[in-house]
Amino acid sequence: MTERDRRYKELTDRLEKDPEHWVESMRIDFVEAVERMMEERGVSRAELARRLDSSPAYVTQMLKALFNPTLLTLAKVALALDARVELSLVPKDEPPGRRAAPLREPRRRERQQEFVAAERSSRAGRNDFIASDKPAKPQSRKP
Repeated sequence: MTERDRRYKELTDRLEKDPEHWVESMRIDFVEAVERMMEERGVSRAELARRLDSSPAYVTQMLKALFNPTLLTLAKVALALDARVELSLVPKDEPPGRRAAPLREPRRRERQQEFVAAERSSRAGRNDFIASDKPAKPQSRKP
C-alpha cells in the first residue's frame, strides 16, 4: 500500500465516524432527489417556492444544500412534489439502497397512538412539539 493510499484510507475511516459527514451526505442526497423529482415533474424553482409558500431565494438555498431542514420541512417539500420521504436505518455494512426491515404493524400503531397521546397532553407546554427551521420563541410561563 502506498503512502497516498494509506492517507486516503485514514481519511475515509475518519469520515465514516464523523456525524457531520453523515449529515452532509444526507443533505446532498435529499437535494439531488428533489432536483431529480423537479425535473421529472417539470417543476421550476419558482413553482416549488410557490407550492412551499416560500421565497425563490429559500428554494435556491435549499438546492445548494445550504440549510439544515427539520423533518417537517422535508415533509413539506415532499408534499409539494407529490412524493414522500422515507427514513430508514440500515447497518453500515449493507450495500446502499438496501432497505431496513419494516416495523411490525402492531408496534407502529402503538407508536402512533403514543405520539397522538403526547400531543394531546393536558399539561400545556410540557409536550409541545416544535417543528420549524427557525428557533423557537421563548414562552412566558405563569407561575
